[in-house]
Amino acid sequence: MILNCAIIDEDPEALQLLEQYIEKTPTLHLIGAYKSAIDAVDGIRHNHLDVLFLAIHMQQISGLEFAKVVPKNVKIVFTTAFKEYAIEAYKVNAFDYLLKPISYDDFMRSCQKVFESYMQDDNYNPIKRDGFLVVKRDYKCVRIPIDDILFVDCDKDYIRFHLEGRPNVRTLGNLKQLEERLPKEKFKRVHRSFLANMTKFDTVDQQHITYGDQSIPISETYFEFIKKYLEDHSL
Repeated sequence: MILNCAIIDEDPEALQLLEQYIEKTPTLHLIGAYKSAIDAVDGIRHNHLDVLFLAIHMQQISGLEFAKVVPKNVKIVFTTAFKEYAIEAYKVNAFDYLLKPISYDDFMRSCQKVFESYMQDDNYNPIKRDGFLVVKRDYKCVRIPIDDILFVDCDKDYIRFHLEGRPNVRTLGNLKQLEERLPKEKFKRVHRSFLANMTKFDTVDQQHITYGDQSIPISETYFEFIKKYLEDHSL
């Protein structure tokens, strides 16, 4: 999961520190860093935002005031050097509160709370929203566009993405969990070990689906579901 985030803080040192923390956190994507709430309005309005790191004490508009106009689906993490603002912060639906100077450990603890909150939300699917997923391979994060996936197979604790026009990607994973996250209108289970992109196949018969010169099996268990899908898309 990669979350889109923004920072608002008129303190340049605090702003730079959070930028550095976000840059070294692979599951966060910074869409903007702003020195005032007014500067941030357009950026927040025109981008999908998941998390806002918002300073409370600012001259033009305080973070507490600006929080009242932030979309309710955005998790607000307030940042301040003053403990006495904590109660006020939670009155405006703050998700969390970080006390300056902010350590990376405290920053990551707050981010973990945000991640867990989104993971528990059944209506939140960043993979479907953003059109890509991220997997780990060889200590690196690899971005895989959903539309590049032809099919996925599994072998014990590993899943392998067979991709259009690029090498396959193998990573630790569970096919059932992946199936739950991918767009259901495109991806169908065709076998206990295979998940197929039904918008990319070349041919289908009772036993196989082909993608170019590659063929994957269809089990009896899933054939009726595939047959119904094909009928719904037939002339």
